[in-house]
Amino acid sequence: MIRAIIVDDEPLSMRRLKNLLAGYEELEVCGAFLTPREAFEYARANSFQVAFLDISMPEVDGMSLSRLLLERDPFLSVIFVTGFDDYAVQAFEVNALDYLMKPVKEQRLARTWAKIKEKYRDYAFEGEPAAATGLLTGQETRIVQYMAEGLSNRQIAEALHITSETVKSHLKNVFRKLDVNNRVRALQRAKELKIVQ
Repeated sequence: MIRAIIVDDEPLSMRRLKNLLAGYEELEVCGAFLTPREAFEYARANSFQVAFLDISMPEVDGMSLSRLLLERDPFLSVIFVTGFDDYAVQAFEVNALDYLMKPVKEQRLARTWAKIKEKYRDYAFEGEPAAATGLLTGQETRIVQYMAEGLSNRQIAEALHITSETVKSHLKNVFRKLDVNNRVRALQRAKELKIVQ
């Protein structure tokens, strides 16, 4: 299952996109937010693979939010949704997977979905918790690799220049994605999936 968030300060536009995305069984909209601040708070504690971002929003625009989200997870697929086509060049400068014009049309969204599936084609859609390394973010993969080398949470935190609490938060996501509840089982599963050697 591919997890996605929507961020749009227009409730009607958000609802329309959410309803269109509901037609894709392999995609779960795990969060819909009216403000970038809410979305970023959610991103700090939850994982997802796709972000549909409105560009024109008060305070923090979609471009700025995309940069913050991509810093946390460089593998994230960003899809901009906007009523203005003059942002297209900027959108692709931040490596957006796609750029949708409002109101989003079903046929156009189908092309976006094809791009998403192409990027994630090695992922497990049907129930497998994580049949490929892709479901782990780059940071989560690094943490698992350090864990395989026998480093403690504190040592991993020092190596990655993050806090021990952040390491614990990432490990919680890793355990959930790999469908395990401890480090030993996580390493076994990571070896099965060839995340670590």
